[in-house]
Amino acid sequence: MRQLKKHVLLPASALAACLLMTGCGGDATAPDAPPVTSAPSVKTAPTVLLATSAAGTLATGPVTFTFTFSADVGNSFTIDNITVTGGTAGTLTRVSGTVATLIVTPPAASSGSISVSVAAGKFSDLAGTANVVAATATQAYATAAAIVKTQMSLPVTFDSTSVGYGLIGFGGAEDSSIAADPSNAANMVAKVVRAAGAETYAGTTISAVAGLGFTPKLAFDANNTKLSVRVWSPDAGIPVRLKVEDHANATNSVETEAITTQASGWQTLTFDFAAQAAGTAAVNFSYRYDKATIFFDFGRAKAAAVQKTYYFDDVSFVPGSAIVTASAVITFDETSAPVLSGFGGAEDASIVSDPANAANKVAKIVKSAGAESWAGTTVSNLPNLAIAPLGFTAANATMTARVWSADAGIPVRVKVEDAADASKTVETEALTTVANGWQTLTFNFANQAAGTAALNLATRYNKVSVFFNFGKTGAQAGAKTYYLDDINYVVGTGSVAGTGATFGAMTFDEAAAPLLTDFGLYGVAGAIVTDPSGVSNKVGKVYKGTNSEMWGGTTVSTLANQAVATIPFSSTSKKMTLRVYSPAVGVRVHLKVENAGNASINSEVNALTTQANSWETLTFDFGDTSTMYVPNGPTTYNTSMPTSPLNLANTYNKTSLFFDFGLGNGGYAAMPGNRVYYFDDLKFVP
Repeated sequence: MRQLKKHVLLPASALAACLLMTGCGGDATAPDAPPVTSAPSVKTAPTVLLATSAAGTLATGPVTFTFTFSADVGNSFTIDNITVTGGTAGTLTRVSGTVATLIVTPPAASSGSISVSVAAGKFSDLAGTANVVAATATQAYATAAAIVKTQMSLPVTFDSTSVGYGLIGFGGAEDSSIAADPSNAANMVAKVVRAAGAETYAGTTISAVAGLGFTPKLAFDANNTKLSVRVWSPDAGIPVRLKVEDHANATNSVETEAITTQASGWQTLTFDFAAQAAGTAAVNFSYRYDKATIFFDFGRAKAAAVQKTYYFDDVSFVPGSAIVTASAVITFDETSAPVLSGFGGAEDASIVSDPANAANKVAKIVKSAGAESWAGTTVSNLPNLAIAPLGFTAANATMTARVWSADAGIPVRVKVEDAADASKTVETEALTTVANGWQTLTFNFANQAAGTAALNLATRYNKVSVFFNFGKTGAQAGAKTYYLDDINYVVGTGSVAGTGATFGAMTFDEAAAPLLTDFGLYGVAGAIVTDPSGVSNKVGKVYKGTNSEMWGGTTVSTLANQAVATIPFSSTSKKMTLRVYSPAVGVRVHLKVENAGNASINSEVNALTTQANSWETLTFDFGDTSTMYVPNGPTTYNTSMPTSPLNLANTYNKTSLFFDFGLGNGGYAAMPGNRVYYFDDLKFVP
């Protein structure tokens, strides 16, 4: 069977395509495929992660923010790329190409949040690709008030965080610093390295600033001349010199020494400035001593000096023994006999039996044949040739003495002066009218001797000298023997005599208003005002500012000489009360009573407020000695610095108030701000 072939007809377009391919030399094989290429790459932008050092807590101080980058950002990231709010930025630290840190300090005495942020486009990686995502971190904070450090005051312990301690070494002791106690790491002390080849005078000044020392000044007087210092020395038997001076006048200074007795251990040395070092100036109680310098192994020759390390701590004032108030009359019969100090040819002075009554003791004074015209005898019963201060007033400036003279008609001169300042004197005379017998002479200091200084009621007179036959030399009058007895301070021992009235209460509503006399407050003067609580009542108002002294206060008086009626303390009644209106709880209110004519007779106690902005009554117990010390904290006291206890033999007729006692210049802390206090109804509790 003949098969038929099937013909497939191609479309014209397909036929044309085949002819075209044939004409181009194509053949039956497929052409090569074009190469496959990847899609264009997408560059990844760098990012940053922020973290804080106080994450999850409340920051109380500087905060460290850490920046962690996803790639090395080279030098493209700087402090200018960072925005900080709520704090102060420090220096940016680049730890590596991918890590940086920044410390931000929040404001003191406040609370809030610190925010640190980096905006888009602020940094780039090494390929130049910039960040496109911003980042932010926040940190909450609450900070305490900045500590304002106070100037040093005694005792200097080197342990308080609120005191501006400082040491300035010189002469080979420049390596002076505050360090841990070598025997008790919890205690801070002063460390002094005395270098090899140090000068003989190598020393260390205790001062935070070259021009300053302590505040207040050292309270030196005839009865208080000592400081103590704990020292640690590698050697026993070395001299330690202590020098005190006026920070504003270095020529006003006094130096003394003590010797160590222990090696490589602590001991307390006492420095008595009444016994000055040889070749140095004597103590002068009229000077201001407020700066101290210590010299270890003082005088060691430079060539013999090898390096040694010393320590010292607890620079403290040593209170003198309590001053025993002298009797109103010096009788020479006292158990503790007065001291007679003759001069100018009257050195032969002694206490003997009365030539007219052997049972009575008197002073015998021999003015020799070679005596000066001014030969005399100082009579004293207290240190520094002193007696209790004389209580001279405008109405009474006299004293009396019994004298025995071989001759009538001779002048007996009496001179009184300040035992600490011989330039403050007053002299007067009386004439004997009896020969070879006793008589009482009256000496009126309102009528000073010709050519001598007039009486000054503002001066403290507490030294007395007697001159028999004043103006005549021994050569003119011959050797003579005189006797003296019963030197009588007509108005007492310097105390202001009582008025006959006794203190009961002070209400500030009196017709004759009490007088307020401020001291050490340097602010708005105290005044009597209307009760701030809205009651129709008069009260006392006192302002104490941030520049006030720690002892700034107000004397409240109703009589002359800043006095009040005598406070009738007794063995069973030693309390006073005061209503106070304070701006805060815990304010220490200090009440001081004293004798208006003799400031050395005083007693002081404290009470703390328990209410703010309302009235409360505080009780001051002068029979309780627990607060009779200088304060060193809000509720604590420095037991090495006591104040005087109440002495029922004394007259107390002056009152002073101190609010926030211990706070302010020279105190244990600064005043927290300017404060106003009110007080009323000062009463004695029978």
